[in-house]
Amino acid sequence: MHIRPHLLLRGEQPQVPTGYNLISLMFGNVTYASRSVYAQRSQMLYDHAKEVAGPSGLVVCADDITDFGWQEPESSDASRKVVIVNEGAASAVALLGVIRLVKFLAESSSFGNGHQVHVVVDAGTGTTAVGITLGALLLGLSWKVTAVTLADTIEVYREREKTLISEFERVQKLDLPIQDSSYSVDRILNWVDRSQPRKFGKVLNGEIERCCKIAQQTAVPLDPMYTLAAWDLAASLSLDKSMNTEVLMVHTGGTLGMFGLAQRYPSSFSSNQGVTMLP
Repeated sequence: MHIRPHLLLRGEQPQVPTGYNLISLMFGNVTYASRSVYAQRSQMLYDHAKEVAGPSGLVVCADDITDFGWQEPESSDASRKVVIVNEGAASAVALLGVIRLVKFLAESSSFGNGHQVHVVVDAGTGTTAVGITLGALLLGLSWKVTAVTLADTIEVYREREKTLISEFERVQKLDLPIQDSSYSVDRILNWVDRSQPRKFGKVLNGEIERCCKIAQQTAVPLDPMYTLAAWDLAASLSLDKSMNTEVLMVHTGGTLGMFGLAQRYPSSFSSNQGVTMLP
């Protein structure tokens, strides 16, 4: 099957693309959307999909695909089929991949066999956090999930959680315990604000340097937009001797964003900066 990706990126194409821009240009047909257009994500994606599909094409959303086939009328003569994948792959279909990750982790000696596990993950769209929660629920694991919110209020994330779970139940034909149960989504998943709230995309003083030091000391690459927030919370929880649980941080990526930050803050990546051991 031949699949041709079309990617919509917010902002303007840089003169010299690096990081996410470079990777996107390598693998997809990229269209740059103005910030005002990108603000209406759903409409933007649908309009672009219709344009790609053409007058006789078929446009569907990822959650409307079942059994890796297309839900289309038998009489459909669509010559081009286009599927819309939401920003951050925020869809019920994406949850299946995260649940598979949970199953893989649960089969290990460190996190399976009845282990008490506290999972920490950063939350862009929140899809990964919801997927981990559903995986723990479906597999009967003694896990707790804490998601550090990055781009919206906790109330917005909770609404998105309900939407994702509702779509997952519809697509998978399940009826999951959401609340009012000793073992439910509400008992497993907890949303918290990052320790230093800010507008998404803003970098605070010292954060890039901290990411560099953590990489030098642990070989774990972090970025200040996403994974640093989860790292800080996971590190704090791991020092709590009163907790009889394993602390597991799920690394969601984000490291390519450091390329853009290196252009904005070159002094933070000076080769002669010293290494100070973290406490």
